[in-house]
Amino acid sequence: MTEKKGLENIIEEIHNVIEKEEIQVGGKLPSERYLRDELNVSRQSVREALRALELLGIIYVKRGEGTFLADIDSHQLFQLIGKYLIKSERQQNEIIEIKEMIEEYVSEKKGNADVLEDENIIMKKIYVLLDKYSQAFK
Repeated sequence: MTEKKGLENIIEEIHNVIEKEEIQVGGKLPSERYLRDELNVSRQSVREALRALELLGIIYVKRGEGTFLADIDSHQLFQLIGKYLIKSERQQNEIIEIKEMIEEYVSEKKGNADVLEDENIIMKKIYVLLDKYSQAFK
């Protein structure tokens, strides 16, 4: 890897390592030393990037065991973000409207009213995210 600067680039490179190593939710990330050598950056830069990822809920640290990939879909960060981003009643109504549109689409498509049972993974993720945002303003 060529020498990169900036937290965003290091975070992106850590993401590339996670994909390359095929690390799944709950899987252990490589050590700081490995990431430092692989990304050709300082250990302090790796630590800063890992702290940012931990703050976002993308990874979690178990003291004495290592750093692990978190299940971001179940993170409470979405509700916190929702409280700051979705402030007006109009925005709240728009989120509810989009959720209802997805529910109607799935119901018409399969005669199945449960979006979470549909095989469209991206649509389910969007629906769950919208649901988390809508819970933030209840």
